[in-house]
Amino acid sequence: MKKVIVSLSIVLLLISIIGCTTTVEEIEELTGYIVIKDNVLHFRHVKIVKIDEKDIMNEFNLTEEDMPNGYAILRKNQADETYELADEVEYIFTDTNLNFIEESEAGGNRLYTTTKNDEFLTHLGDLNNIPLSEQRIPYFIKVQNGKVISIEEKFEYTI
Repeated sequence: MKKVIVSLSIVLLLISIIGCTTTVEEIEELTGYIVIKDNVLHFRHVKIVKIDEKDIMNEFNLTEEDMPNGYAILRKNQADETYELADEVEYIFTDTNLNFIEESEAGGNRLYTTTKNDEFLTHLGDLNNIPLSEQRIPYFIKVQNGKVISIEEKFEYTI
């Protein structure tokens, strides 16, 4: 009987240890240009340097004249990447054309959040047909377990 109890205790201990070792991968936050085709996000890394980041400006030989909008977007020397879209991606963008928000609801803020891929693609319109090499608007994406879980467009970088 003692052997059964000890064996059972060991099995339960092993199950609890194995159960504790399964971890959720961290969320990776990336900035870059995007194109979405067939549930795949094509991605090119960029770095945004703001005018108050003098050390980084010096590192890249940037002057304030190079930053008429208060920032510069620099392409990183990395290969383009692709990521599968998760089953439910959070899309955050400014609905400038009022496709999804009524003007009366907007109240000056047209920020819109959705999990509908077709709504985001409608928002992108022809921008999604421009090759990565010619894109000019950076997006902020979150990747977990190799899949995109969030795409955010920040209005300040769309101007």
